[in-house]
Amino acid sequence: MGINLPRERYINSDNINIHIVEWGDPKNQPLILLHHVSSQARTWDSFASSMSDNFYVIAIDMRGHGDSDWANEGEYTTEHYAYDVEQIANNMGLKNIIVLGGSLGGRVGLVFAAKNPSLVHSVIMEDVGAVRPATIAQGFADRIASGDPEFANLDECANSLKGNNTLAPYSVFQHQAKYLTKLNEQGKYIYKRDPNIQKDFVPLDLWEYVKILQAPLLLLIGDQSSIVGEDQQNIFKELLPNIVIKVVKNAGHIIVHDNFDAFTSEVVEFIKSI
Repeated sequence: MGINLPRERYINSDNINIHIVEWGDPKNQPLILLHHVSSQARTWDSFASSMSDNFYVIAIDMRGHGDSDWANEGEYTTEHYAYDVEQIANNMGLKNIIVLGGSLGGRVGLVFAAKNPSLVHSVIMEDVGAVRPATIAQGFADRIASGDPEFANLDECANSLKGNNTLAPYSVFQHQAKYLTKLNEQGKYIYKRDPNIQKDFVPLDLWEYVKILQAPLLLLIGDQSSIVGEDQQNIFKELLPNIVIKVVKNAGHIIVHDNFDAFTSEVVEFIKSI
């Protein structure tokens, strides 16, 4: 298999097998990609491929997601996810890491970087702040509690994922449906995620980690998203005077899907600036 094609393997983190997907030459600077809640590593495929000529890209299925093991005790806090990233980095001997995460993955990257300053080059957070309000936490818990849907085919799943999104191309949702799901005994497609991930998806405040972060930080915000308001942006600026905050036009919460070119351009420009 070519070095710029995806390669898959598992790395153990305290008896939890974490599935990773790699692109590019391991001699290049590592770029770790962390997905949104309920998503999986292959959500980054197009972006990872585009970066693989110049970086060693490692996309992680966080515990309870994708093809990684479920946590036996239902341990799904931000710190648990960050611990797995640390175990992967140490196992693979990674240093000078660029860590990029979307939403939940952005918070995980923040915590990992704050706790491991000697390993991290820079942090990129996609449309997420340091605070998770109770309304968002409860909304997600309610969706999980209502039960995961079953789909007759992948197109049905893709249409469900698309919802009212008019920004991302339909191929994005087809790709997501392929890797987000598995067949149950009845021959229906269901999500791979562990339903227990919602138990630790609670209101939180991560400013303590922002205060000790040493690595440069890029915060990308979708212009059609309300997740990171001016109040949080202002606190970021107070605590990290050198933070770079960019608002990406024609994008909602998942910027890499809604405006791929602008997302990629902002990421590359930031990395080159350091």
